[in-house]
Parts: sequence; C-alpha cells; structure tokens
Amino acid sequence: MAAAVEESGLADFGRPGEFGDGAETAGASWRNHFEVFMEALEREGRLHLVGRLLTRTDLLRALQNRLKLVELWRSRPDIAEQPIREPLVVIGAARSGTSILHELLALDPAHATPTTWKVHQPVAAATGDAEAVAAARRSVDAVVSFWHDVQPEYEAMHRNGGDLPTECIFLTLPTFLSDNWAGTHTVPSYSRHLALADHRPAYEWHRRTLQTLSRREPDRRWVLKAPSHLATLRELFAIYPDARVIQLHRDPAATLPSMLSLMGTLRWMRTGTVDMAPVVGPTMAGVAQLQHRAIADRASGRLPDDRFFDLPYADLVADPVGAISAAYQRFGWAMPASMPDAVRAYLESKPKDSRGRHRYSPEDFGLTAGEIRSAFGDYLERFYIRPER
Repeated sequence: MAAAVEESGLADFGRPGEFGDGAETAGASWRNHFEVFMEALEREGRLHLVGRLLTRTDLLRALQNRLKLVELWRSRPDIAEQPIREPLVVIGAARSGTSILHELLALDPAHATPTTWKVHQPVAAATGDAEAVAAARRSVDAVVSFWHDVQPEYEAMHRNGGDLPTECIFLTLPTFLSDNWAGTHTVPSYSRHLALADHRPAYEWHRRTLQTLSRREPDRRWVLKAPSHLATLRELFAIYPDARVIQLHRDPAATLPSMLSLMGTLRWMRTGTVDMAPVVGPTMAGVAQLQHRAIADRASGRLPDDRFFDLPYADLVADPVGAISAAYQRFGWAMPASMPDAVRAYLESKPKDSRGRHRYSPEDFGLTAGEIRSAFGDYLERFYIRPER
C-alpha cells in the first residue's frame, strides 16, 4: 500500500462503504479482504521469484487503480448517475465457450465490452488524452503478452490481448473480492473466505467502474462475461436488476478437466509447487452445486428465469450466427444486418487450435467421464446436454 501511494502520488483508498465497497463491520471492508489474501499468499502461496514479481505487480496495479478511481469519483460525483441499462452477461462453467461468445457479441456496434487494457487502466480509458490512451494500451498489451512468455502453454488455452474483451473478475480486483486472486494462486484460506463473503460490494464497485468507462461509451449496452458470475447470480441481479443472461451449457466431462488444467497452468506461473489432487474433488462438487443452485433459484423465482437464454455449446459451435440470433430474439432485440458477416469473418480469422492445441482428459486428474457426469446428473437432465466423448 505504501508503494502504491508513493508511485501514484495519491493516498486515499476510500472510506469503508463510501462507494458501496463494504462496511467496517463483520470483516466486510476491502482492507479485510486484502489482508486475508496477503496472509494466504505468504503462508500458502509458495511463490517463486517470477511469481512473486508477477503477484507484486498485480497487487500494485490493483491498489493504484483503487487510488485513482477513488480520486476520480470524489471529483466527479456525477459519474454515479450514468445509467447502465440491461447489461448482457455471458455465464457458464469455465471452458464452456464463454470467451468466444463474448468476443462475437462485441462485434455488434450497439455493444460495449470491457477490454483488457480498459479494465487494467480504467482512469486512462475514461479520461486520458490520445497519448495517455495509446500508452495505456501498449503497457497492458505488453503485460498480457508476457504471461505467454512465462507459461507458453497458456496461449493454447486462452487467448489474451490488450484489445480483447475480458472477464469481470478484473473489474473487481481493487475490491479484493475477485475470483482472479484465488484462481491464479494457491491460497485455500482466501478461497474459503471468498466463498463465504458477501459479494454485493464487489458488484457495487463493478457498476461504478462501468459507469466510469461509460463516459466514452454512451448509450451502448454493456456485454459482460465471467464464469464466476455463476456463483454470485443473486448478487448480480441485486445490483443489475434488469440484466439479461446468456448461459452456456456444455458436457462437464469436457469442461471440468479443461478448467483444472488451466488452473494448474496459471498457478505454475507463480509457484514451482502445484498439486492439483487436493482440489479436484472439491472443485467438481463445487461447480456441480453452483449449477444445482442456479436451477433451483430459477425454478423458485429467486432468479428471474425469463431473463435467461440457455445456449448449448454444441449449438454455438454448429451455427454461431443462428445461436446469437436466437439470443437476440429471446430478449426482443434486433440483430444488426452486419452481424452475420462479421461473425463469420471473425471466426475465419481465428481458426481453432491456431495457437496450439490444449490437451486434457478426465484421467489426468484421476477421474472418469462417467464419474463427472454422475456428479452433474440434474444439470445434464435439465438442459439435455449431449456427451462429447
């Protein structure tokens, strides 16, 4: 925190609860989440030198963004009045096609998406001149390109770039209530803390950041994406009551091993000791429970079922244009005439496995496809999901 203050020239991290960002009671403040994470890093993270440098850089950027955003919000209280209408949120289990769908939806001229450089440099994106914007884009693109240098296999799993749409977990980094911190580090005590925390403050911060970015994206619908929204749908709708959701559905015997493989790769970037065995069972049970809870909440009315469009991954792969058109029809939106050609051209420019093939199997993690599907029985039945292997 002292380094962030010195480097930014700012000192105000915001008062607890001031921007909907947690209260001082019951350990709900951002500072408490930050300290839990820092303690977990030191006790459990086993960071190697490169991992320590990467993590320190991430922490400093998150703290500096917090300082800069708090300063901007104090000087421009009108930002809080910027409407965020009917955001479209892409969810689904990790590795179910959410990234490519997010990129395709971003082709609609009526849509705004939080791209990587904007999320990592939100104040420059919202208020910077042309020179500051160009510098921010170069800086962020260099950072995410470096990730591939540290762990080349990562590029075959997930494409990164400064101008690509990115996940909401990066918008909430300064709250220290973000799945990114848990997903890229071995920090079981922080993961437990994250699972039990109230995430409404993170969504309040998320909304205020979108309002900030909307200064240069007026009158456009925000299209958002993160598999982690599946765990916090109640909080999402509490903050965005008019949200629309596209939920992708894919065979968990394909998605779960892929997710575990990605988690291991991300952790190898920061530690030389990665043992995925202890997390395999809890991860499978946790994801299955999230799917079960979403089904129950939609059936009971706790979540607005009419705001969801359920999209099988197989349908997205077979007919991307038709799948997107069906989602638009579900929500009563008109798809631009330019979209079909834009979607086809984008996919042609990005052939599958062009950056290497991501290889994985259930057996890599001591599982079988049958075991995985058995854990997701109600989910497979509810959405008629076809086996992939």
